[in-house]
Amino acid sequence: ACMLCHRTQADTDICGDKTVKYKLCVHTYCQILATGLYPEEDTGQFLVGDTRRIIREAAKKSCFVCYKMGASITCCHTGCDRTFHLPCAPNGQCVTQYFGAY
Repeated sequence: ACMLCHRTQADTDICGDKTVKYKLCVHTYCQILATGLYPEEDTGQFLVGDTRRIIREAAKKSCFVCYKMGASITCCHTGCDRTFHLPCAPNGQCVTQYFGAY
């Protein structure tokens, strides 16, 4: 299962492909959209330590859609503290957008 959204089966159009590396299993888009996780400027890759940190932080947050722990995406609106899992976004009427630049 993806360590960010906790899904073993997820729509690849929403979550991207699943990658397993260094005992970490994550969907591409779950990793890209996780709040506070940024790729290295020179390689475009995510550091393993940074990904592990985000997983630990997400474990403390509840998804406002499914109410399960492990939500790694925070709403972008100032003052809104809602967090959610990427595959839960459509059910919670959340809009997720990726612009290519962080």
